[in-house]
Amino acid sequence: MADDALLHYFRNAIPFSDDCYVADYTERTDSSRGVEFSSSPFEDIEFFHLKSNPKATVNYIGINFEQHTEFIKGIQNCECMFHALSDVKRPWTLFLEMKYCKEENIEDYVFKAYSQMKDTMDKIHSLNLFNPSERRLYFVYSVPEHGHRIPFGSFTLSQNETLKKFEDEGISLLGNNSMLIATPSYLFEPKK
Repeated sequence: MADDALLHYFRNAIPFSDDCYVADYTERTDSSRGVEFSSSPFEDIEFFHLKSNPKATVNYIGINFEQHTEFIKGIQNCECMFHALSDVKRPWTLFLEMKYCKEENIEDYVFKAYSQMKDTMDKIHSLNLFNPSERRLYFVYSVPEHGHRIPFGSFTLSQNETLKKFEDEGISLLGNNSMLIATPSYLFEPKK
């Protein structure tokens, strides 16, 4: 299987085939808790939701980078990554960066969020854990407390040449608090 190196390196990866919810308690708890995955919605904090497709089960892993401290040394990393485990020609990989911030700061964090995801992906590639050109790549910027503002960062995306370059490299840049697993190859944005 092509994912063996990734699974070997990220030994704390969690297998999923259903919904996954992600929250980051870091600021709320003065770092006594951090990024957490759950198979059910969190009741005490807003979250990101990766929705499974009831018509097509897709096996995937979730990697919480806080649980891999050696990996994140020296980079500005994103919170986590989800990676479809499939032998289709181009399976998906989603990098997620979450910001719990005031509404007026949403746009200010867009470039930093996407840069953190790119740095994380580049390090994974440099370690030969997977080849980004063989995957459908999704960079998702989530601002869980401000779902009424979706999509996040759309103005910034059109104005920033670096982010436009990411899109030209085949990376889908999205600002949402949820994504739908459509197939082993594709993720869809929620219907607006």
